[in-house]
Amino acid sequence: MQSILNFKIETTNEKLTPRTGVAIFGEYTKGLGLEKIINEAMPTSNHHNAYNPFEFIYPLILMLHSGVRVLDDIKEIRMDEALKTILKIDNIPTAGAFSKYLHRLGEDGEMAMKSINKKYLKRFLKSLKSDEDLVLDIDETFIEAHKNTAKYSYLKAPGYMPMIGHINNGYVIDVDFRDGNISPADKNLEFIKQCAMQLPIGKTFDRVRIDSAGYQAKIFNYCDEQNIKFTISAPLDKSIQYAISQVEHNDWKQLGNSKIEKVADTIHTMTDTENAFRLLIVKKDITPMFTELEEILTDDQKAQYYQEMHYCIATNDNDLTAEEIIKLHRQRGETSENKIKELKNGFNMSYLPTSNFEANSFYFQIGTLAYNLFLLFKQILDSNLQKHTVKTIRYKLYNIAGKVINHARQIILKVNEQFIELLNTIRQRAYDVSLE
Repeated sequence: MQSILNFKIETTNEKLTPRTGVAIFGEYTKGLGLEKIINEAMPTSNHHNAYNPFEFIYPLILMLHSGVRVLDDIKEIRMDEALKTILKIDNIPTAGAFSKYLHRLGEDGEMAMKSINKKYLKRFLKSLKSDEDLVLDIDETFIEAHKNTAKYSYLKAPGYMPMIGHINNGYVIDVDFRDGNISPADKNLEFIKQCAMQLPIGKTFDRVRIDSAGYQAKIFNYCDEQNIKFTISAPLDKSIQYAISQVEHNDWKQLGNSKIEKVADTIHTMTDTENAFRLLIVKKDITPMFTELEEILTDDQKAQYYQEMHYCIATNDNDLTAEEIIKLHRQRGETSENKIKELKNGFNMSYLPTSNFEANSFYFQIGTLAYNLFLLFKQILDSNLQKHTVKTIRYKLYNIAGKVINHARQIILKVNEQFIELLNTIRQRAYDVSLE
């Protein structure tokens, strides 16, 4: 064989892995009792030769942390003898077996996964500061899927429209997996109550933040009844446009240090709300509309103009200033929208493996558990790693190369010297956490 550079390629029987950091994560989850929790919560097979639930769920979680995209890529974990040796995994099902498992358990698997996430929620809540408000963000996201059973959404593409609830720092407290043709505004209140049921007894939400799909009288009334502060984006309908037009010139105040935004603080109400609420109107400094132009534009065109010029927030919070509320509400971009991107892109939940709705819903719940365990795992990492996405953690930690050898009945994982202190520190912290 002719080659450009002078080196040879030869085979080796040594156990090598490109996933040393994934093994460290896997050890951490075992320390959290993941195996026992999964086997107790998930339905089991009566067949004596069947895999137990943990043997199905655990490799999928490792696969999603490794960054592979499709279910067939489980073979990457099956072929990693070093990883399997470190984590004491004897057998991993095939992709076909995983697909059958998802179909067989379906809705039962989904509900069991919800109960598992609920158990780890308690651990996450303990990590919050005692005086920290418990904030719920809910938002829907679209997953395009050209399956023969997928329904077309308002985005004119087939797929699914799961509603996702996040709490402080992005932990997914619950998911309502929905068909693509379900409106984002459908059953938002029911979902808020569903999220509340996941909380431990005695815990309640202090705040709820929602986009304009949550601008509903029944949500406002519920929050008032439950003493929950809400900040909800208001759609720029005719009522809101009229409220904007009634703001006097002197009522507009500069928003913080912004040179292009002003804010007005007024009172508003709508049909069926039991109480009036604050309406914060943010006005962007853009070219105003000419009176002659306003007379010939359609209502939809006017609404589009108002949307570009104004941003409104409805709230029942009478304690914070307008600037504080706007800042708080805009944090949804990080705690909800960006976290959904992490779930979909970082953990590949934008791909769903089957045409069966229940099986896909079950798979999405497994991805949610993988994501939540990642948030918990980051708590034991050095502070300089805690703000990174999973893609960066793969680069800096998960994809460290290692070699596994057996010596004197002991398993030894060999890595480059520069990673020894990092890995040993994480392992010690994982051990300490396992004792809590």
